Amino acid sequence: MTVSLEQKITDLLIEIRLQLEVDFVGLAMAAENADGEIVIKWKYVSNNRNNRYQKIVLQVGKGIAGIVWKTARPYVVEDAKKDIQETKDFPLTITEQLVSMAAIPLLNGHEVQAVLLGGFRKKKKLNQEFIDQLISLCAEINPLLLEVRG
Repeated sequence: MTVSLEQKITDLLIEIRLQLEVDFVGLAMAAENADGEIVIKWKYVSNNRNNRYQKIVLQVGKGIAGIVWKTARPYVVEDAKKDIQETKDFPLTITEQLVSMAAIPLLNGHEVQAVLLGGFRKKKKLNQEFIDQLISLCAEINPLLLEVRG
């Protein structure tokens, strides 16, 4: 029996969640909306509370994934209640009740191909070691994303 590519990605997200001891892991990717515009959607997740993440559609520059997509840089929030003024602009924090999180771009050359987010449902200090671990785990996901795109 062959393991599907989607199952490999899901299994890897579970491993990442357990290794980093985070409450939620998500992978956002580009999609095309009905008008042919590029939007960002949370495609793969681990330990989600519900399926509302599937309805989140972000423009580049909006929401956590959209900001990371636009800047191609990590984005860290240690206390969403304090650090985010308009939580409606960050729907994943609401639907998954995330308080502390870090999102990292997965790059193919200089182009963002996905955003990996690790989040906690309680306030947590996110140090550079945590962010570095998240970045290093991106290397494991990148080859699978090339298969998705290819």
